[in-house]
Amino acid sequence: MNFHNDWENLLKYANEELNPKGYGIRIRKDGDGYYFCDILKDGRNFEEYAGNYFEHELEDLVNDAWGHVQRDILKMW
Repeated sequence: MNFHNDWENLLKYANEELNPKGYGIRIRKDGDGYYFCDILKDGRNFEEYAGNYFEHELEDLVNDAWGHVQRDILKMW
């Protein structure tokens, strides 16, 4: 099963909302096939949010990171 489009689209929407505020979310993959999530500020790494995820977990990871930025960093909720 390929979850790639789901998390990619969610990541796009999250970044469309967060980029005007100076923040963003980046998903990266290491050499062992694990995915990591970084919070960016002004295009630079601000915080490593989480690591060692599999592709089927990325939609939840992006949702969690998006909420983290809104709730804990931007204090929107």
